[in-house]
Amino acid sequence: MSAQLVPVLLVVVISSGLIAAWLFATKVIGHFKGRFDQFRRASYIGALSEIVTRSGYPLHTLRSWASDRVFLETLLDFLRSVQGTERTNLLQIARDLGIVQRFVRDLERSRRRERRVVAAGALAELGDPSTADALLAALGDRVPEVRLQAADALAGLKDPRAVQPLVTLLEEETEWNASRIADSLVKLGAVAVPVLARYLILSDPAVEHPGCRLPLVARVLGSIGDVGAEPALLSALDGDDVELRIRAAAALGTAGTPQCVPALMRAVTDPVWEVRAQAAKALGDRMDPRAIGVLVEALRDPEWWVRRNAAEALALIPGGRQALIDAQGDEDSFARDVAREQLMMTGNLPTAGSLATDTMAVGESG
Repeated sequence: MSAQLVPVLLVVVISSGLIAAWLFATKVIGHFKGRFDQFRRASYIGALSEIVTRSGYPLHTLRSWASDRVFLETLLDFLRSVQGTERTNLLQIARDLGIVQRFVRDLERSRRRERRVVAAGALAELGDPSTADALLAALGDRVPEVRLQAADALAGLKDPRAVQPLVTLLEEETEWNASRIADSLVKLGAVAVPVLARYLILSDPAVEHPGCRLPLVARVLGSIGDVGAEPALLSALDGDDVELRIRAAAALGTAGTPQCVPALMRAVTDPVWEVRAQAAKALGDRMDPRAIGVLVEALRDPEWWVRRNAAEALALIPGGRQALIDAQGDEDSFARDVAREQLMMTGNLPTAGSLATDTMAVGESG
């Protein structure tokens, strides 16, 4: 070994030793830090468990914890798991300690996007109605995640003032973000239906409107399942937009009344097979015997999804079981197969000698 290599080797050895020591120290510190966090978390869990069952609490002690990240995380975890008086007590603690105000201040004033995201998420967990104005303003934040967290928080508050801004956001956001906004609208529930229904009415070809999220709005209305949306969904079902007709037909399964059955029966003959399939499924949800005839015809549809949904719908409708049994003698082999498959799946396939006189089905159809 030449003398010139000795200093180089020494540097390499010393550097390696320092790096190894640094990694070891980091691991040890991380281990003890984690253990310390667990210890504090366990202490906070015990204290909060005691506090939520009482109307009073030692505020001076809690104030010393309020700035601790672990305490805040534990408090938010508790809020997710309790309801009623216990949740009210915890929320009052968060107000008394200035935690709610702190998150509102971060949401409104912080220049750091991470702090605004954390604040919006925390306010969603806290569910304090006094934060609604700050959350409404945050819907215009330049950071998408802040807007989405604020939307979720407002949905949890069931604040009707959030509906129109969220509908506006639907048009402006990316497709992925629009889906998350739609989830918030579903979470808002019936309070969102009047605004969403008016938005859907704008799908009228005579009215100029971008309407790029109309199918998504129809899906939201179906998920909410409020019959107040039925007139708007019926209008959409008669429109020219194929995607909108598909979503409207599906939504009428949960947001329709017996009045929508004739429109769904017409939709089973729509030129687009996806509309026919969703209409057949929705008729099964409505369970209206008036639909048996068109559903029997749909058993002969060239598309398998339409035939399958029609068979499933017949199995749900009073009197539909007998129609499935009768379809086993149909001249169309597709109709025979799908009817037999449905009867087998529901455990209602009669023996060969009883096909013509199924006493149970006769009694069912009355």
